[in-house]
Amino acid sequence: MKKVIALLIAMLLMVCGIASVSAEVSPTASVVDTKITIDAVVVPDNAGTATPSIDEPFEYVVGSDGTVTLIASSNEGFKFVRWEFITGEFDIIEGSLTSSTIVILPKGDSNIRAYAHFADEDASIPATEPDSKPAVKPDPGTQSPTTGDVTPVFFVLGAVVLMLGVAVIALKKKAC
Repeated sequence: MKKVIALLIAMLLMVCGIASVSAEVSPTASVVDTKITIDAVVVPDNAGTATPSIDEPFEYVVGSDGTVTLIASSNEGFKFVRWEFITGEFDIIEGSLTSSTIVILPKGDSNIRAYAHFADEDASIPATEPDSKPAVKPDPGTQSPTTGDVTPVFFVLGAVVLMLGVAVIALKKKAC
């Protein structure tokens, strides 16, 4: 009887050792914040100003859930026409591509470069507006991390229960 109990305890310890080795690393490792640069270029050069400018870019920390406001101001004799984004990923939170002030929410890890297009005040500009539907602001709620497949753990635990059942039946038959 003592040998059977010792054998069961030894098997249980081995199974526990296997289960702890098969555990996966949690994906909650610390994430290093990525900084991206956001700037705007005025087209043509002397038509106005754009903030943040190429000379004074805005540094944005990806993941900080902040927005960036881009502002275009025209010089005398010019009028603002539209924004054109050359690089970067973002959502438009307020305004549109034809608004002189636009609020964006950067996403991803690419730098954002915008062109603020201006035209002569007397020039006719088509009344069409590019697709500039404001995006829905993402939910900043937290998500529970996943730790991978737990099937191996359940397999091992099932094997332990099966071995214990076989051991109990063997002991009862020996006692009878």
